Amino acid sequence: MKDKIKLLILAGSGGDGAISGVRKKFIPRGGPDGGDGGNGGSIYIVGDRNTTSLINYNHIRNINANNGYEGSSGNKKGKKGRDKYIAVPFGTKVLKIENKEKKLLFEILDNQKKLIAKGGMGGKGNSGKANSVVQYPLLAEKGEKGEELEIEMNYLILSDVAIVGKPNSGKSTFLSKITNARPKINIYPYTTIGVETGTIETVKKQYKIIEIPGIENKKNNLGLKYLKHIERARVIVFLCEGEEDDTIEIIKDNNQNLLKNKSLVIIKSHNNTDEAQTQTSVKEILLIKKTIENVLLEDVKLNPENIDADIIKINPEEIENVIKGKDGFEIIHPQIIRIAEKVNLNKWDVMAQFMKVLHQKGIAKTLLMKGVKQGDIVKIGSITLEWN
Repeated sequence: MKDKIKLLILAGSGGDGAISGVRKKFIPRGGPDGGDGGNGGSIYIVGDRNTTSLINYNHIRNINANNGYEGSSGNKKGKKGRDKYIAVPFGTKVLKIENKEKKLLFEILDNQKKLIAKGGMGGKGNSGKANSVVQYPLLAEKGEKGEELEIEMNYLILSDVAIVGKPNSGKSTFLSKITNARPKINIYPYTTIGVETGTIETVKKQYKIIEIPGIENKKNNLGLKYLKHIERARVIVFLCEGEEDDTIEIIKDNNQNLLKNKSLVIIKSHNNTDEAQTQTSVKEILLIKKTIENVLLEDVKLNPENIDADIIKINPEEIENVIKGKDGFEIIHPQIIRIAEKVNLNKWDVMAQFMKVLHQKGIAKTLLMKGVKQGDIVKIGSITLEWN
């Protein structure tokens, strides 16, 4: 994926003004009639949702807009030079390079259109320079030069969640389980060689999630190359291999600001030797997705633990079918959800059978252990019940 490019930008120059006219006496409509030159074309950078990288500019060094056309006799103004548009993906930073220093000009976050170089003004023709003293001017103006600058475009993927971890920590398998993405999964390391993307569908919103290659403290490591793409994510999902995992320290050493103001969801990896065989149950996925959604909705607030990020630790072996929240309880057992959303629980006989299933599955017992009381709210998928 091409995510950084340098370009020389040159807007069009204005067209020259014309020197024209009739100097003979007693001729109708005589006098100067040289028209103005047309303005030069400007250059704009526009956000395009269908553009996913900067690959289109990989072999381009210069981008020029057209010059304005010259004015002509009969007070005809020259045609304006055609503008040029540079399409970039959402999330592109545009920086001006001057004296080897870079200055951020703006960021393209949606279908914006930003002027990057203004075309030069067209020169005035001699018809506009006549006065009581000089009735037939022999002077006109050359068009102004268009603006010129060198820029760097740096694409950072817009995402809500980013998955990080060591090579073979199960990142691709995890991404495929919680989103619609189908990344390449295999038993050898470094299967992921670019940024993989997917979406998490929830009742309230759709969230974008990315996975970057495995992170190691090695020269030319792909994970470090693409690490910048986690900058825009609000939640970092870290697949941890154990107490000795140094991924967070590597990220901080590379860029100490990357983890600031983010929430970090730490998930214990099942198997750090075989990514293709990593097993993640439906129960685990439902809880993890719910946890991520809660963090994104700012329902979860925890204190930082030395890394400028909120930490939520999830151990898959400890996951249950019931979540206790500030507004009540939520059952996340997939079969129970399917039943609740299919039947009419307002009928007493249907509810009686449903409660029997809750007892058979051990969910009623779990609710009681977690402190459910009569009148408490229990959510099951899109269904909300009052516990009796």
